[in-house]
Amino acid sequence: MIELRHLEKRYGDRPAVQDLTVTFPDGAITALLGPSGCGKTTTLRMINRLIEPSSGQVLLNGQDTRSVKPEVLRRGIGYVIQQVGLFPHLTVAQNVATVPDLLGQDRARTGRRVDELLDLVGLDPAEFRGKRPAQLSGGQAQRVGVARALAADPPVLLMDEPFGALDPLAREKLQDAFRDIQRRLHKTVVMVTHDIDEALRLGDYVALMNAGRLEQFGSPDELIHAPASAFVQAFLGEDAALRQLAGRRIADFARPGAAAGLPQVSAALDARSALSVLLREGADALAVRDGGQVLGVVGWADLRGAPRLGRSGTERPQ
Repeated sequence: MIELRHLEKRYGDRPAVQDLTVTFPDGAITALLGPSGCGKTTTLRMINRLIEPSSGQVLLNGQDTRSVKPEVLRRGIGYVIQQVGLFPHLTVAQNVATVPDLLGQDRARTGRRVDELLDLVGLDPAEFRGKRPAQLSGGQAQRVGVARALAADPPVLLMDEPFGALDPLAREKLQDAFRDIQRRLHKTVVMVTHDIDEALRLGDYVALMNAGRLEQFGSPDELIHAPASAFVQAFLGEDAALRQLAGRRIADFARPGAAAGLPQVSAALDARSALSVLLREGADALAVRDGGQVLGVVGWADLRGAPRLGRSGTERPQ
């Protein structure tokens, strides 16, 4: 759906993005990852023409975005930023309804859409619809920002460090919530992050940039187990495989086995946290439960040797 062809951005003689050619797969989250100043935010902003390219093309559904008026283009692309950018004088409901109102959509339909989206991001519409941004916590405001970006049901969602300003606990909760939303909606998401854990946890694909160039594009498995360069390997670090476990539910690893007497963990727990439980309990295996039902057991060998799965729960091609 989104294709960049030889995209470049220069500021005088200084290149910010150089000869970038990449396609972001439909219905998947691609994390734009890299060190500060590598060009990832510039790349994101060229997609919705907040920054105009110096050369090259951005294609959306095969159409060059330069052939579309910027304001029309942006109304069809959801955009979430770290600072949220809610309008302080509007209520939560009015903020979420911003784009549908601009598009002249039916008010009653928009009202239902607002409630639906607030519920989707984990905010009770009855409690939050009438609040002002100043009455929200950072995590709540970010959830409203996600709801606003989804209000017109855009097929594409751009996110620029969307969870970076939150404390670690709020960030993890919102990452989990967004991952659940994506499982339901299957948007084409491009997300800028400098956080390796976040990229490996949320990304179906990772585009790792360095000095304005693309170092490697692929699944987290491919970057971890088949790094294309010494930079990729060094940037991800020696514990990259362990970091990746944070993006996998322990239920993905469960197998039939005797669960009696084993420490129990929730099926929703991530695999890295489950590994910590194994270490803490000094156990060889864990029982994985979903409510009152035991799904199976997971041991050391299961975490080490399980097939590599995509976010949908299906095995990725190797």
